[in-house]
Parts: sequence; structure tokens; C-alpha cells
Amino acid sequence: MNRSIFTVSQVNNYVKNLMDRDLLLQNLWIRGEISNFKLHSSGHMYFTLKDESSVLRCVFFRGKNKELKFLPCEGMKVLASGNISVYEHSGYYQLYIDKLEPE
Repeated sequence: MNRSIFTVSQVNNYVKNLMDRDLLLQNLWIRGEISNFKLHSSGHMYFTLKDESSVLRCVFFRGKNKELKFLPCEGMKVLASGNISVYEHSGYYQLYIDKLEPE
């Protein structure tokens, strides 16, 4: 029996490449409520967006968030724009935010 065997890194890389080429997952807007907000000492913001039945991991890098006119906080309803991709190290997919607006 012939089997193809892959490493975890190879699978995560493959899935990341699929997601990065999917036009639907690029430059999309998502509505949600911020939870688990963390402002890292690097200036990066990490949180989840949630609605009544799901959550989505998000990262908002310092280079993108430095122009914000407000400080995101727990429970805030927002509109987020960015792209969905996989962080290969952990295998988690997440929204890489380019813009964030209070709703």
C-alpha cells in the first residue's frame, strides 16, 4: 500500500498557501464583539471576534494599528477588515487585521 506521509509543517504550509490564494478570504470585512483583548508590549493587539455562535482569532500588528483613533476594549462591537490566513507555527487560522472601526 502506497502512503503519502507529510510533516505537520508541510500540512500547515499547504493550508496557508490555499487560504492565501482564496480571493474570498482577502480584504473582507467582519462584524463582531471583541473578547480576550491583549495589548502586547510590542504594540501588537491580539483578541477574538465573536458573535452569538462562533469566535475568530485576530491579530492587529503595531504597524497597522498605530493610526487608530480609539483603544479597542473587551466587549466593544467593531468592524474589522483584513485577510484570513494560517499562522503556520500553531496551525491556527486567524484574521490579520488592516483596519478596525467601532460599530
